[in-house]
Amino acid sequence: MLTGVRSLAFMAFMVLTTLVLATLSLPVLLLGQDMVRSVAKIWTRVILSGLKIITGISHRIEGAENIPEGGALVAANHQSMWETIALYDILPRPVVILRKELARIPIYGWWAKPSGNIVVDRDGGAKALRAMRTAAREKIAAGEQVVVFPEGTRIAAGATAKFHSGVAGIYNAAETPCTPVAHDSGAFWRFPGIMKIPGEITLRFLPPIESGLGRHTFLDALKSRIEQARPDLQDDNQESRG
Repeated sequence: MLTGVRSLAFMAFMVLTTLVLATLSLPVLLLGQDMVRSVAKIWTRVILSGLKIITGISHRIEGAENIPEGGALVAANHQSMWETIALYDILPRPVVILRKELARIPIYGWWAKPSGNIVVDRDGGAKALRAMRTAAREKIAAGEQVVVFPEGTRIAAGATAKFHSGVAGIYNAAETPCTPVAHDSGAFWRFPGIMKIPGEITLRFLPPIESGLGRHTFLDALKSRIEQARPDLQDDNQESRG
């Protein structure tokens, strides 16, 4: 009962914070990408702080030495909205690849593209994929960190899914190493639904996968490293190793 009340309170807090900050900061949209990104980072920190205070969900970072400072491709498993917020907060110059439908959402969409994110039309076929790869390559060359969720959708804690080849296309086009990231956010920030379960999310930045690997070799390595490091799969991994 109390967890449900706190979950509702947090959702109200997040909606109100987003409305107020995004509306009051509208003039910043005229000041360029860096300023817009700075406001977006303020939003992420307020939301993460509110999450901890209201619901009791905190997080810890492991492998901080692997957080890229310059241009990089970052690939993480996807379980909830939490990792999109946390990675945006942690990475120095984050760029998230978004579906065009998200960019059309009032208020959120106003900030999505001006903050430097890449908007993709998933129904646009090969042309849209080429445009995405080109944009990602340019962002990485400019010293930004492009965040990709290779599963393509949110996957429940404890479950696994196929990794889509789009991340390999960016990896090859940008000729860049890829930093894998593993976490267990879905055990606490539940999806679907609004339930927030008190606890500590573990976010692990892994050593980068070197550039130059073939598409299939890269995808296999990325999937293996992330799934072996996911806290919600640790028991299964330990059993398989035993």
